[in-house]
Order: sequence, then structure tokens, then C-alpha cells
Amino acid sequence: MKQIIALSGLLLLCIYLVYNSPQISQKYSDIKSLETNARIGTNDDILETIIPEFEYVHEKHKDKEVDGYIIETHREYEVHRDEDGKILKQVPTSNFEYIRYKKY
Repeated sequence: MKQIIALSGLLLLCIYLVYNSPQISQKYSDIKSLETNARIGTNDDILETIIPEFEYVHEKHKDKEVDGYIIETHREYEVHRDEDGKILKQVPTSNFEYIRYKKY
């Protein structure tokens, strides 16, 4: 019985110390960081860190006329841009959208 009470007391002491001691991240929160625009690595490494945008591009050479309708073909491209908005890489995907217009 004395061992159970001693272990219960030790357990309560451990729980108290865990919840009342400052966290490690709070101890060193006054460390300042320095941001730079330095780049390390090759152009391929930089492309891997850029999140691509997906855009549909009208491919006029694939347009058709079927049963009095004009069918436009749009293909999705994965576009990688730099900070200035210049296109670094443009990769076609296998996704197509077809828009149908009535020819008058």
C-alpha cells in the first residue's frame, strides 16, 4: 500500500513538472533570424522549390467543326515562374478541355 501511494505521488510530481516547466522553444525565443535572398544550387534545384501554376492554353491548330459546332481545344500546362513573373519552365499535361460553340 505504501508503494502505491509513493508511486502515485511520484507520478503526480512528474506531471506537475512537465506542465509547469517552460518549453524548450520558449527558452530560446529571443534568438533573432536573418533573412537573405541568397540562392544555393542549380536551376533544377530552384525549380523544385517553386510551386507550379496550372493554366489552360488554347491550341488553335486542334480546333474542329462538327455538326454545326466549333469545338475549341484547350490543354493544361504546368507553368513555373520566377519572382518577377517570367516563365522558367512550361510542361504540357495530359488534361484537355473542349469548349463547344454553335456556328451561326
